Amino acid sequence: MRPTLLLATTLVALPAAPLAAQVATVDEGSFTITRGGETLGREEFSIRRTPGGDGGAVYVASATVALTDRRLSPALRADAGGSPLAYQVEVRIGSEVQERLTGQVGRGRFSAQTKTPRGESTKEYVVSDGALILDDDVFHQYFFVAQRGRTGSVPVVIPRRNTQVTMSVEDRGADEVTVGGRALQAHHLVLREPGGAARDIWVDGQNRVLKVALAAGNMVAVRDDPPR
Repeated sequence: MRPTLLLATTLVALPAAPLAAQVATVDEGSFTITRGGETLGREEFSIRRTPGGDGGAVYVASATVALTDRRLSPALRADAGGSPLAYQVEVRIGSEVQERLTGQVGRGRFSAQTKTPRGESTKEYVVSDGALILDDDVFHQYFFVAQRGRTGSVPVVIPRRNTQVTMSVEDRGADEVTVGGRALQAHHLVLREPGGAARDIWVDGQNRVLKVALAAGNMVAVRDDPPR
């Protein structure tokens, strides 16, 4: 009779869950954009929080903004405070790319490369610590303004203008916004650019954007459905 072999059982530690499993959706949805009461387009967006290489969080915010005359595709990577690490945006009219901007932030400078049908250019300029990105005609990015704070001032990079400005934030207090036929409790903020018109922003208790009104309400983006 052959002897029985007893096999030792070794417990092997399971690998950590993949990073994809640690991705958290901060917000996602869509806005209907109007100008003077007439529908101008729609923005579909998502904001996700992912683990960063240094153990901190990184936000990944992207959108498709379809307007009557053009289509924008912005994509932002930002640190835990909302300050940009990298940004790119493509602007199309029909099937043609009219502008493609790719930017990186490092050592206190924003380095942007822009390609258009006329050629290619590079621009580099100083950005302040804690600067945020607010691109023209993109609305979900106002989340980062509310996330930063409801009063004071904030440096803002406007990428396609190749400039940084300091905007003031004013707290107008509690308000109500109708979203998808429902009245939602909101907080009303006013963002002012030096020499420019006010930008009214309404957010919920988690700083998710419900409504944005620009140019004294001439251009308005309202969320299609309440945040989930």
